[in-house]
Amino acid sequence: MAVATPKTLVWDRDAHTAAKHDLLRRYLEAWTPILLQRFPRVTYAEGFAGPGIYKGGEPGSPVIALEVFLARRDLLDAGKRLSMVLIDADRARVQHLDKQLSQTLTTHGRPKPATLDIRTQHGECGDVLHPELAKVAAYGQPIFAVLDSFGGPGIPFDVLQAIASNKSSEVLVTFGTNFLTRFGDVTQHQASGDRAFGGTHWRAVTSQPSQAKKTFLVDAYRQTLKMAGFAHILTFEMIDEAGHALFLIFGTNGPRGLEKMKDAIWKVDPIAGVSYRDPRDQAQTLLDLVAESDKPSLGRMLLTELNDRTLDVEALRQHALFETVYRPEHVIPTVRGLIADGTLETVPARKGITKSTLVRRTGT
Repeated sequence: MAVATPKTLVWDRDAHTAAKHDLLRRYLEAWTPILLQRFPRVTYAEGFAGPGIYKGGEPGSPVIALEVFLARRDLLDAGKRLSMVLIDADRARVQHLDKQLSQTLTTHGRPKPATLDIRTQHGECGDVLHPELAKVAAYGQPIFAVLDSFGGPGIPFDVLQAIASNKSSEVLVTFGTNFLTRFGDVTQHQASGDRAFGGTHWRAVTSQPSQAKKTFLVDAYRQTLKMAGFAHILTFEMIDEAGHALFLIFGTNGPRGLEKMKDAIWKVDPIAGVSYRDPRDQAQTLLDLVAESDKPSLGRMLLTELNDRTLDVEALRQHALFETVYRPEHVIPTVRGLIADGTLETVPARKGITKSTLVRRTGT
């Protein structure tokens, strides 16, 4: 069900990938110390690991991850164990990845920490990832799995379930919608789609208006991750200059993981040719990842959440955290803006805005 994979050993890194890599590095810099301080062992996994480098010499995601882990070897030298499980369907790419990882270790200038276990494996993610995770005793301890398939999702539902069953485990899925919006009514693709989505609920995409197909599929996969056992889902859309969209879907069982992923999103470096938006924003407003001020698209979503109710600001902060791409810290400046333009009012009327302040639509 995936689109065609690159035919060459290495290929050019596109703008989408550059943005994903910046996000991944920032998230792993937060994830690594938090998890290694709390647990004796954690596992980082990739189901579509690639050759470890791009044509321009940029590092692949496994190399980026290894660089982050080596930067925190203080925790590894203290006895905390970290496994890297890296899968790719192309044997030559696995061999090339091995070389890139070895070069990274050499550049580090110190012997590999004894508690760092790096395993690469040739095979299809859906067939190999689960048994390889079992071999390193990953289950029962936190797993962070990057499932960056070409066009996907290409990950069987049972693999998602196995990962979700672990406390503090997470997935970051690259999700492309073009293939299933075009070929979702083809029998053989429906079967693989059912395997990835864990059911047939996604098939209704074929009856959606063309402008609604992408959002429908993304929402269907959010439902899939919920069914698998992930409590919190975050979706994030990247758009290149040609208008091609790629979605990142993050599943976690902990609010702290959700907060840290949002922190990473809102700190990514601007990448030439890439814009960002929340796919759940009906107005499809592009995000300003720099300014910490009033967020108009968040304001629209908060107004929808309020409807004809009165809620405190903390309830709106929680809504922003769990149901949008925005951070809780964006809520108070946005509420202030809505009050300033007369859309919202405080109950009772007051000047200052705190987490306990009650607000409602003006005239409700």
